[in-house]
Amino acid sequence: MLEHEGAAASADECATAAGLVYDKLHAQLDPLLGLAGVQALLVRSAKLARAEFAFLEVALLDSVKLRECLRTQSPTVALESAATLFGTLFALLTTLIGERLMTQALRSAWPTIEDTAVGETST
Repeated sequence: MLEHEGAAASADECATAAGLVYDKLHAQLDPLLGLAGVQALLVRSAKLARAEFAFLEVALLDSVKLRECLRTQSPTVALESAATLFGTLFALLTTLIGERLMTQALRSAWPTIEDTAVGETST
């Protein structure tokens, strides 16, 4: 999904793509979980991802903060940390709402991504 949103060779492009993924996920998940529920899952995902990427802020409550955080990293670290963050979020979502409902939300946000990529929760 990061690649689909334009993550490429620079940290800025990775940060922008991560912000777009964040915003699209928020739009799809707010009706299911509410604003506080989505934010709680994102904060939990960031906290878990900090084990590998200590620079991730626990209070990633908006896409602007996520972009700012990732722009200060190397392109590789920005992409890997965003992929870890969203992968952790997808794992938590699968546990909370189930794979089928999570996959439907992802397909709604990214209808042009192949079914296999969405089914694998590819970032």
